[in-house]
Amino acid sequence: MKVIISTLNSKYIHSSLALRYLQAYGRTKDEAYEIVEYTINMPILDVLNNVTTLDADVIGFACYIWNIDMTLHLCSMIKAVRPNAKIILGGPEVSYTARELLEDHPYIDYIVQGEAEEAFTSFVKVIRTGQSPVNPVIPGILGREQGNIQGSEEAVEVKDLSTIPFPYTEEDMLTLGNKIVYYESSRGCPFSCQYCLSGNRNTVRFFPQERVREELAWFVDHNVKQVKFVDRTFNCAPHHHIPLMEWMRDHGGQTNFHLEMESILMTEKEVDILSSTRHGQIQIEVGVQSTHDKTLEAIHRRNDWGRIQSVIPPIIKAGRTHVHMDLIVGLPYESKAIFEKSFNDLFSLQPHALQIGFLKLLKGSGVRSMAEYEYIANPKAPYEVLQTHVLPYDDVRMLKHFEDVFERFYNSERYRTVFGYISESLIQEGSAFAYFEEMTKLWLENGNQDRKLNDADQIAFLYEFFTLKRDRVACDLLRYDVLTSFNGKIRDERFGLSKDRKQEMQEAEVFWREESLVQQYIPNYSFVEWRKVRQDYHTIEVCGATLPYLGIPRGSYSAVEVIIDVKGETKPFIRHQQCGKIHLDDLAHTTSVTISEEV
Repeated sequence: MKVIISTLNSKYIHSSLALRYLQAYGRTKDEAYEIVEYTINMPILDVLNNVTTLDADVIGFACYIWNIDMTLHLCSMIKAVRPNAKIILGGPEVSYTARELLEDHPYIDYIVQGEAEEAFTSFVKVIRTGQSPVNPVIPGILGREQGNIQGSEEAVEVKDLSTIPFPYTEEDMLTLGNKIVYYESSRGCPFSCQYCLSGNRNTVRFFPQERVREELAWFVDHNVKQVKFVDRTFNCAPHHHIPLMEWMRDHGGQTNFHLEMESILMTEKEVDILSSTRHGQIQIEVGVQSTHDKTLEAIHRRNDWGRIQSVIPPIIKAGRTHVHMDLIVGLPYESKAIFEKSFNDLFSLQPHALQIGFLKLLKGSGVRSMAEYEYIANPKAPYEVLQTHVLPYDDVRMLKHFEDVFERFYNSERYRTVFGYISESLIQEGSAFAYFEEMTKLWLENGNQDRKLNDADQIAFLYEFFTLKRDRVACDLLRYDVLTSFNGKIRDERFGLSKDRKQEMQEAEVFWREESLVQQYIPNYSFVEWRKVRQDYHTIEVCGATLPYLGIPRGSYSAVEVIIDVKGETKPFIRHQQCGKIHLDDLAHTTSVTISEEV
């Protein structure tokens, strides 16, 4: 009997941890499953062709909000052309409405509810012997037999996580080289947030700590770029997470570890680790969701804004750990005005990324049944909220555009210098939301929401916005960010970076050829060829007020030309002015010939 387990990932770079757990656990019970992964972006008939070519007797699919509709469509076609194949679904999207799904979709034979390692393996063993997997009952398995739906209707858990083997193999490392590697050291959550499925039982189970350290070392030894922990609250138990964080700091090599952390549980110990680790070693995601007390009470969530203000800024200031913070649009009692306050509160901390999500009424979540908040949501997955009792649809629609603009510019982290400068006044005035809303309105006025814009187009829009705000410093710093973020490869007249650089290079030739002079600014500099100088160093004119933001004393300059190292290895500097005079007076003809030949 051939068994395949599959899923439709949302992107090619993603991989399924759940399938690998099933396969690893099955091996301990002498069961073999073949993993095949697809994406929701693949033509469905191509997926059907591949699945049916495998001629499996049992086909299992892991179901999530991003793939449930396509998975059901695919299963209906599989059953039509392979009627004898047993189709079983699992995953969070089917674990809480299993009977309803079986009633509505007759081509589905079975559903495994909850954590599937033990239940699915028991199911396969029974199927292999020709017996019924629902009579007698296998905990977690609900199915259809002889036209009747029967079996278990409980979402099961694996009590002893140590029985589940490490899910990755040497072969995986050959196929997952350019993909995100997911991992977990615990399951469950100590909280009971009503928008989430993880806190339904308020319990947490841990994998053995020594084993986790050994597995992390395996990732490091295999040069895995990023290990993304799926623990819902990584820092919920100091005896467990502190030694692991110390290990990451001290032995993590070049691997990046992504952790979801709860701010109210963070202490000076976590702050110290995150502030002293190697740059890029760890990145954290902190879900605040809202700073409005009435909202937090309604969703059974605890926040302590004072603690958040005390533990997050030192980590950001240390500059070693990337900090990503989250807000959710559409929570109870959170109108647009109240969301604006939550946004301004988080923005004041200056996280590296501030992600704006939109509430989803997940099957099995508490908020899905809260009729008092008059939710109108998309009936199809991912069940995103369109309107609430205090947030009309037009506000949700506007916030969707706001999120898009904010994600493109602030969260892209390509323009950190200019937004660092802008943020100073926005935080002082408490006007960050209003500023980005104004930017969003211009974006919509220009019709950009309906256009496919490249990087240069988006930069030109940002430059236009800063120009309309009459913010010369922002325009200057934007050009600096463009040069350093894109390695000098994007130049356009629309934002003051001409593609024709012949005059710029002519005016600076004597300076670049005078190695001893250049070495005052670039210690290891030696002139090799014009092509390298042209690629690595660009000159822009900035106003005197811009200089301090580039690390240059303002002096008495009203405007001055600054040399930018696009690789970021040398700080911006003002070129020695005397060179320009010598060059213009004595070497004009030589320069013209040299530049035309070499640039």
